[in-house]
Amino acid sequence: MRLTLPAIGQSYRHTDLPLSAQVTKNWVPEINTETSRVVTLQPFPGARLFSVGSGKDRGATEWDSTLYMVAGTTLYSVDANGVRTSIGSINGAGRCTFPASQEYLVIVTSGLAYLYDGSTLTEISDVDLEAPDYGAYLNNQWIYQGTGGRFAVSDAGQPDQINALNYATAESDGDLLQRPYTYQQLVYMFGSKTIEPWYNSGEGNPPFNRVEGGIIQKGTLSPDAISHNDNYMYFLGDDRHIYQMLGTQERSISTIPLVQAFEGYTETDIAEAVGFCYSMRGQHYYQLRVGSHVWAFNESAGGWFELTVGNNEDPYPATGYIYKFGKHLFFDQGNILELDPAYGLFNGLPMIRERITSLITGAVFGDAGDGKYVFMREAEILIKGVPPLGDAPQIMLSWSDDAGYTWSNERIIECGQTGNYTFRARAHNLGRFRERVFKIRISDESSYSIHKMIGDMRLGT
Repeated sequence: MRLTLPAIGQSYRHTDLPLSAQVTKNWVPEINTETSRVVTLQPFPGARLFSVGSGKDRGATEWDSTLYMVAGTTLYSVDANGVRTSIGSINGAGRCTFPASQEYLVIVTSGLAYLYDGSTLTEISDVDLEAPDYGAYLNNQWIYQGTGGRFAVSDAGQPDQINALNYATAESDGDLLQRPYTYQQLVYMFGSKTIEPWYNSGEGNPPFNRVEGGIIQKGTLSPDAISHNDNYMYFLGDDRHIYQMLGTQERSISTIPLVQAFEGYTETDIAEAVGFCYSMRGQHYYQLRVGSHVWAFNESAGGWFELTVGNNEDPYPATGYIYKFGKHLFFDQGNILELDPAYGLFNGLPMIRERITSLITGAVFGDAGDGKYVFMREAEILIKGVPPLGDAPQIMLSWSDDAGYTWSNERIIECGQTGNYTFRARAHNLGRFRERVFKIRISDESSYSIHKMIGDMRLGT
């Protein structure tokens, strides 16, 4: 009997592997409701070098129709050909925030703030500015993180003018302010235990007031992991759950295995986590690097996947994103890379794509088959893509009959072409099992999607 096997899904590797050993790496679980196959695994795009640089990536922004980035201790403008022009020095080593009006771009980082008007870069030296690490902008005023949980609001239209009276404290819980963050006409004061939304009232010193009844009983210790798109704001909570938030309503999007993984990270890993949002090919993503792991969430499909590069499957190195020049650009240690769906490498490094399926048992035959042996004559995988130089793709296939603790030897399977850009990989004589998971790996330079897996099986006793 030919039955569909559970090859498609998100990363969901439980510490108790018999519950789930699922891994989805460098593939994206994608939902397309108007197609014959609603859920597929689509390849995460490769990335080609767009602009060569050096130094630590500290952030980028678009201002006055120009791309700006800070790499190492230098602020650059970047043109459509990837050519950089040095503007000036940005001291420190922390990531930068770029609150801006039409007239001024402000760069806040490492206890410093800089003002750029399109021609001159100067350090803001107002004595009332309390060494901010982060900044935000709302209604022609700049909001700076202060000391002791305080924040300052600049004079209207003047980012370098801070009145000593224009300080306030986000003090619903007495926790320290980690970062002010602007989203949908509110400034969210992210503390270590709570989040306070404030609005611009136009009255008082400062002219901002807390939203009554809007206190959120979640905080963050990961200020660089806060990001947003048009739909939601995302952050890594102080309880190590990842949250999606709209208004004052937050919900955890962490799975149980993800929570288990995050419990293993150190306090330094959490504090240095970096997250950012992006949209491409009709899908919205939140990507988070924490410790030596990169997790990505497909908002449209509601599923997680993992990203790696190189033969050693090192963590995906990108730490920022921007859409500019009609290109999706990632930032990596001073370099800028352009995402390319037709390219299967990351700046020349392989991107090994891996999927470990969910558990296959006799239950695929119905309740009567649960716990019985399954004899598998053949497994067939349907993939699509454009092979390099016209060569048929190869799949590396292995399986585990103890829920992923040990694995068979890997088989290299040549795919047979069945149509334009459509291939089938077949493995024969797969023995018997009570429980089995398959591991599918592709390391070819080109990108391939997985559409279906079928098993030719019969039920034993």
